[in-house]
Amino acid sequence: MTAAQEASKIWCDEDGHRKYEDFADFNEWFDSADGAEQRVQALVEGLPNPSKAFFAGDREAYNVTLEGFRVDRRNEWLSKYALDELRGDNHWSERNAARFDQLCNRMETYDVVPFVGAGLSKPGGFPTWKDHLRQQGRTAGLENAIIEDLLTRGLYEEIVDRIEQQRGDDVFAQELRDVFGKNGKIPPADYLIAELFQDTIITTNYDRLIEQSFDLGGGKVVEVLTPATILRSPDTAKVTIIKLHGNVDAPGSCILSKGQYANAYGADAIDLALPIPQALDYYFRNSSLLFLGCGLNNDRTVRVFEAIKVKAKGAGADLPQHFSVEQCPSDEAALIARNEYLLRIGVTPIWFPAGEFDFVEGILRLARNELRFRRE
Repeated sequence: MTAAQEASKIWCDEDGHRKYEDFADFNEWFDSADGAEQRVQALVEGLPNPSKAFFAGDREAYNVTLEGFRVDRRNEWLSKYALDELRGDNHWSERNAARFDQLCNRMETYDVVPFVGAGLSKPGGFPTWKDHLRQQGRTAGLENAIIEDLLTRGLYEEIVDRIEQQRGDDVFAQELRDVFGKNGKIPPADYLIAELFQDTIITTNYDRLIEQSFDLGGGKVVEVLTPATILRSPDTAKVTIIKLHGNVDAPGSCILSKGQYANAYGADAIDLALPIPQALDYYFRNSSLLFLGCGLNNDRTVRVFEAIKVKAKGAGADLPQHFSVEQCPSDEAALIARNEYLLRIGVTPIWFPAGEFDFVEGILRLARNELRFRRE
């Protein structure tokens, strides 16, 4: 080592003190009211920065307390207690923990591409697509009973067709602008996505929350690809955000109606040669997708994945493992059925309690902390 290199070394690199910053969640907890008992035990209560004093003064004890914190947070955010209660043993909680570790293994090698659905935008002030169609129906003057019947039957594209037939494309497009064109309040989960994934993000959402999260917290410039540009080679210096069904800045080109979906995905069957299925085929075969806020029911994207699986099986090719962060069904029979359905389309579910959507943020935060902990 040269004299210049020796002089440039800092004490943090010499004794591992740089790791202190990697445990920000633990340090914040330790310094808060919740960590009061641990501070007393560590003899750092009353110091200006207790966690840093603990880290520097007794690293071994710090690591023991940190490990206890990690176990507690892991059990909490991976729903151990809720899953154990569901069955009366640790069958499903063990699988949840194993699947989370499998996800972290893929994230550690930068192989994960998040696929963001409307469920992640709701905390930012935007409706789910189902609620938006209710709003569209009201603006268009459709009877509420008709809208609810079509929603119950999953005929979302039929609602769009009826609105466009009765009121025209312009009414639907303006409502899309009114609802999704605004800047929303960025949920913590979006900031975590911007921190964790700085290559490619796929979304079916029309809002700008992901772009905003990079503008305000991600630190990298983004480029947005739409159905018209989806097969263009991405700019490797930027984060690529693929807006699968279009951008609210150009609502006329958004994929909304039954005819538009047929043109984009195939009329009678999925056509993997079309631009959107072709792009999905590439990412499904070459990356691990992480579905966040997605319904993953019998929609067009799911049918694309089913077609890709059939094609891969016929060619004897293996596909990467994909993941979804999923609401846990209310009973074990429903959990078994949903688990089987997702695995059949190639997606490994990680469960959280139904309706408790803050668990999506918690699981992403847990993954971030796990990756930091794994650093040498």
